[in-house]
Amino acid sequence: MFMAEVVELLGWGGQRYVEKTFGWDRKTIRKGQQERDAGEPALDGRCRSGCKKAEEHCPRLLDDIVDILDTTGQTDPTFRSTRIYTPITAREVRRRLLEQKGYTDSQLIGERSLRTKLNMLGYRPQRIRKCKPHKRLPETDAIFEEIHRVNAQADEQPGVLRLSLDTKTTVKVGPFSRGGKSRCPQPACDHDFDAKCTLTPFGILLPKQAKSYLW
Repeated sequence: MFMAEVVELLGWGGQRYVEKTFGWDRKTIRKGQQERDAGEPALDGRCRSGCKKAEEHCPRLLDDIVDILDTTGQTDPTFRSTRIYTPITAREVRRRLLEQKGYTDSQLIGERSLRTKLNMLGYRPQRIRKCKPHKRLPETDAIFEEIHRVNAQADEQPGVLRLSLDTKTTVKVGPFSRGGKSRCPQPACDHDFDAKCTLTPFGILLPKQAKSYLW
């Protein structure tokens, strides 16, 4: 409609002038004139074109993705926030959808489209280095397979609540400067003198409910 109003102000020859000057298409200009005269948007075939979203073909897709990601959550390694991280890639999510949720390869979207769905749900990749890992041993795969088997067996039992406990480095309690920022000036010691006490922060994660508690 904006194009139609501009052409109307220019008068006779306005369509040719804006086509040469601004590169506007005359078909689009005529469509705007029709919308202006009718007072409503003109319908064309574009509303029927394009592919439908994956969740329209698979209504349970987004819920299944959230179910897979929430059960693999881990607490913040620094314990400075209640944020939960999910160390899993889009390729692994697709593999678990095929194996655990009963999707077929032709029915499920590709890895790139699945990565877009993860970003839409708020699962965005972030670089986090908890510690320098050791070299992988041949027995590692067998150990984790047994852990996953026991965890799945525990989740199926109604009277069992699975917990994940993790502790961090001991923290000194005292008027120490820890490199934080505050609007109000806070007195702090220049050096690490004797601490009043030491605390060991730890957290408990409920994997089934994706809830974390810090102490």
